[in-house]
Amino acid sequence: MSSTRVEHQFIEDSQTSANSGLGSYLPRWRPTSASDLASAEKRVFKFIKTPLKLYNTSTSHGNLWSLQTLNEVCKTRKTLVLLHGMGAGVALWVQNLDHLAQDRRVFALDLLGFGRSARPHFPTSVAGVEETYISSLEEWRHANNLDKFILTGHSFGGYLAALYATRYPQHVSHLVLADPWGFPRMPEKTEPLPLRWRLIVNVMKPFNIFSGLRAAGPLGPRLINKMRPDLQAKFRNYVRDVEAIPNYIYHCNAQDASGEVAWKTLHRELGFAKEPLIDRIDEVHADIPITFIYGAQSWMDPTMGYRAQEIREGKAPVNVELILEAGHHVYADSPQQFNTLLTNACNMFDES
Repeated sequence: MSSTRVEHQFIEDSQTSANSGLGSYLPRWRPTSASDLASAEKRVFKFIKTPLKLYNTSTSHGNLWSLQTLNEVCKTRKTLVLLHGMGAGVALWVQNLDHLAQDRRVFALDLLGFGRSARPHFPTSVAGVEETYISSLEEWRHANNLDKFILTGHSFGGYLAALYATRYPQHVSHLVLADPWGFPRMPEKTEPLPLRWRLIVNVMKPFNIFSGLRAAGPLGPRLINKMRPDLQAKFRNYVRDVEAIPNYIYHCNAQDASGEVAWKTLHRELGFAKEPLIDRIDEVHADIPITFIYGAQSWMDPTMGYRAQEIREGKAPVNVELILEAGHHVYADSPQQFNTLLTNACNMFDES
């Protein structure tokens, strides 16, 4: 990597903490704050060579922390918008942005309830949560003066990207779903779990995904490294600061639970969606091409991509790509292959 230092534009405002719900004065039992998260994010972004602007976009649901690349690009290329997955944030695209922004403008944002975006109280129904996310994304699009763009979502971001494309097809030229969550139906009959595991599931039901991380208090940062030693390995070829990624992920998820609560409303036992996307993928407009990018080592089911091909036969193409060496975090496990596949997919339908 070049040692040239790039100065990114971080446009902060006085409402960030108030609107985000993070607060700068959380009890120090959890060694985190809004400013700690901001510092952790900057620690990651110093490894990106493409100039960036980072800023808040105001919506009726609260601010959405946003990223835009600022390099000179080909004006005929469609804009690319990236939506992260569960427990992530814009800085985790660190291995992808330089490549993806070579010839097109790229935007990314922290989803509502995650990262540096607002952490509101979500409705308690599936329809209410989905409407909150879709409307916040549409307000974000309008505020950023985007007309038609390529929409890419990873995991939970893929679920939301598909819902947005269904509601606002006039703004989506191509839908790319990277190891998306929420497609398969829950099997009607499954082998009963052993009693031990049934007890664990029942005990954990009232809690959110990252409750243990928050409950660990000052041990939380070390817990991230102990639970996920693979995090450093995923990013080590690009992020030369071995503590930067675990530190960022800790501060993203030690904040108030909000997005986790929303996701919990959308899912049922064993992580299946209450309203599976496989039953709704045909609602995406017939003219929108769809690309699935799966990790062969992931727990997500790639057969859902092929099933979508069958369901949408006779409509715009549905392509399914498989990265053999990657798990669920396809963008981080095999970033070069992911970047190439996503760039090729974007180029293929730039004129659509």
